Amino acid sequence: MRHFYVRATLGAVFAVCLVFCLVTANLPFALLYLALSALFLGSAYALWKKKGRGKGREGDDEP
Repeated sequence: MRHFYVRATLGAVFAVCLVFCLVTANLPFALLYLALSALFLGSAYALWKKKGRGKGREGDDEP
């Protein structure tokens, strides 16, 4: 689950950067942060779905 949290956090940080770039009208970096946040959040979502199916590693933050 560590990879999920890291990717979700980075995705959220890039989403905040995206909003900031849109407010300051910096469109090239806004497109960059849009792509990065989509990739990281999509990857975190895929890991979350995989974990739900029980294919995660043993001992990976299991209660």
